[in-house]
Amino acid sequence: MYKGFVLSESLKNPTILNNFEKIYVKVENHPEYEGEPKIWHDFKLKVEDKDIEYITNSLAEQMKDSWYAHFWNENYVYVVLPRKVFKIPKEEKWQSKEYQELKEYALKYGVEGQYLEFLIED
Repeated sequence: MYKGFVLSESLKNPTILNNFEKIYVKVENHPEYEGEPKIWHDFKLKVEDKDIEYITNSLAEQMKDSWYAHFWNENYVYVVLPRKVFKIPKEEKWQSKEYQELKEYALKYGVEGQYLEFLIED
């Protein structure tokens, strides 16, 4: 089983989140971000192992530039960026070759480096 975070504001069509099994939805206020929505809807979701590649690839087609989503299990993290998905090893400190490739791609699409420390929670 994978768990993951997707902000509805990150998607071109956020209504697709209605089709997911939700662990919770949290509404957050972020007045500190200039030029971005101030209210965020953070969806924590569950995805079956057999569905993770299909789901993440579908979300990549909906992801807006400068945003990402991520899903994890005990061993891997799938990071969804605009038009691309990266599968990286789950690490305590993000240093793998796969992570470096992900970071390079993310920076090209406007994701700031400080946001590439992925929140992983049970």
